[in-house]
Amino acid sequence: MAERVRAVPELQLRFAVVGVDHPHALLLTAGLIDAGATCVGYCSTDLKAARSFSRAFPGIAQRSELELLSSGAELAVVAGIPSNRASASLRAMRAGADVLCAKPAATTVDQVDEIADAVATTGRRWWVAFTEHFASRAVTHAYELIAQGRIGAVRHVVGLGPHRLGSNRPAWFWDPQQAGSILVDLASHQVHHAMALLGSDSLTVVAARTTTDQAGVETVGEALVEGGSGSGYFRVDWLTPDGLPTWGDVRLIVTGETGTIEARPTIDIGGRTGTEHLFVTDSHGVERLDCSTHALTWAETLIGDVESRTERLLSTAHCQAVTALCLKLEAVAAQR
Repeated sequence: MAERVRAVPELQLRFAVVGVDHPHALLLTAGLIDAGATCVGYCSTDLKAARSFSRAFPGIAQRSELELLSSGAELAVVAGIPSNRASASLRAMRAGADVLCAKPAATTVDQVDEIADAVATTGRRWWVAFTEHFASRAVTHAYELIAQGRIGAVRHVVGLGPHRLGSNRPAWFWDPQQAGSILVDLASHQVHHAMALLGSDSLTVVAARTTTDQAGVETVGEALVEGGSGSGYFRVDWLTPDGLPTWGDVRLIVTGETGTIEARPTIDIGGRTGTEHLFVTDSHGVERLDCSTHALTWAETLIGDVESRTERLLSTAHCQAVTALCLKLEAVAAQR
């Protein structure tokens, strides 16, 4: 887990954690607490996941979902089994809370439609936690430099999201109906990057495919999309070897009209030690930036969005578009 940001005690948002099946529940809870929010409790139907959460946050009580959603919490962090996240989001929004959902935030098209209806009728915000952006110092700084015009207009985005499969996975992980396919799950980060950096939530799928191993497990997903100011390619996989000292060599490569930015947030293999590496190449030359101390402000920004009814971190419409496109990619890949 990344180094915690400085707490801001004047921010007093109250949030509930609805489901802790995915470890991202720990990262999101820690970030919000360190930004000054108060967690009113968590619920879980998984004993192992509940024990892990309780060890990380011994002062937070386990309560029923009904108690949590009746507590008056302004925000619900939803990180249960992926196929259950949409229904949990609906209940939270109808109870009057905004939602911060772990990815994948929905696993069917019908769920996306139901979320859109709930957003429209309740006026609540529904956000997806794209942690490979907002919890990465190098990627966050890359976005800042791009917004400042460092590499000119963005023309192409490459997103690589390799992960280690490992063997210590819960039973639901191996069921695509519960976990979502590799393009729905892992690729959500890359779809977010493509939409955000190309400046369009309406990208067209040029191609998408997946490959499986002998056991029928999807191990590679890749896609080509276009729209906005250019196009994008991404690959996600479960093929990270045991010898890599991290869960995956994640990379984001953005090519603009006057330069290129590459973020390597998890490791620089064969290069410098540590994490959060950023490389910029433009007309002035090549610059290597150490982003290990760069500020992470996603939690403070999100808290401000809940309190002021703004969408400075990201918009609900964008989160819906990302989720819908991931499901489109899944459908296109299934036709091959």
